[in-house]
Amino acid sequence: MAELVGTILEVIKLIGRPARKYLKYQRKFTEYVADFKQAQDDLLAKKADIQRQLDEECDHGKMPKQEVERWFKKVEEKLAHAQNAEDKVRKGKSLFGSSLGKLVDETTHALKEVQAEGNFSGSLVVNDPSIVAVKLPTQNLVGHQVSVRDEIYGYLMGDEVRMIGVCGMGGIGKTTIMKDVYNRLIREAKFKKLIWITVCRNLDIPSIQKDIVSQLKRALPDHENTTVRAGKLSEILREQGRYALLLDDVWSSFPLEDIGINELTTENGCIVLTTRSEEVIRSMGCKKVQVACLSIHEAMNLFLSKVGQDVSANPTLESFMKLVVGECDGLPLALVTLAASMKGISRDSNSGPISE
Repeated sequence: MAELVGTILEVIKLIGRPARKYLKYQRKFTEYVADFKQAQDDLLAKKADIQRQLDEECDHGKMPKQEVERWFKKVEEKLAHAQNAEDKVRKGKSLFGSSLGKLVDETTHALKEVQAEGNFSGSLVVNDPSIVAVKLPTQNLVGHQVSVRDEIYGYLMGDEVRMIGVCGMGGIGKTTIMKDVYNRLIREAKFKKLIWITVCRNLDIPSIQKDIVSQLKRALPDHENTTVRAGKLSEILREQGRYALLLDDVWSSFPLEDIGINELTTENGCIVLTTRSEEVIRSMGCKKVQVACLSIHEAMNLFLSKVGQDVSANPTLESFMKLVVGECDGLPLALVTLAASMKGISRDSNSGPISE
């Protein structure tokens, strides 16, 4: 008889432990729900703070760390589970409040755990290996080229102008200015992708398409016609986010949709092109930015900076240098080319002729 009583008491003890736990869930259900709501709100706030920090750090050439991406994914999963638990509480889908209490308590602990995992040290981003953000080799800008650069840059940083046309005669410095703009854009967060394409006289749509996707680390099938390729390129560009496309040396106008560029908006991108033709600027609907020749003072400064000290410091060559600089008509390319050809020239006061 004593053995039977002892066995019954052991069974009661075993049943009593979970029973007391479930009674606790039933009795303190309101407290569990309040704690759950607080944990849910805290995690949403933490997620918003991390997202704002990520948006500030994730500029051109950067991408989120893998641990940050995994955390966001886990947060979404836990919040989805929390929403499911919240729906059950709201609808009372249980015969026993204790069952809901247990669900709410477990969900609350899961929310708090994932929130604690969001305490990242240091930056949230790393360099994006898929983005080529290498500065282009170029010369320093001189004279009014700086103000032209600033005008173009201002349009790109604003939201009013989507197509910019940089116009001027050959050798006047359009490409040099645009390279400087490109290099400055690398540091900006506004554009996720920068694409530089040299177009040249013979417009080749397939070649332009190929150059664009190559810089985006993508590919298009060679066997497909340009129209189909344009459709696919359009989708690729849509996936990139906001981009800046720089088309250098455009000789004739063409429909952007032939390449695969849809209507430009503040959300997708900007295009800057350089051309010698004002007709190209007009027909393609660009905001015109004119590049003028250098003044005689600016031209002389550029020439002297390139020709070398042994020539520029020689007073007997001063009149000759002024003459040849004047013949260049303020064209930077002609001045730089001429300076390179004269490097090392000196005049011996005893020998008379100029020698190298």
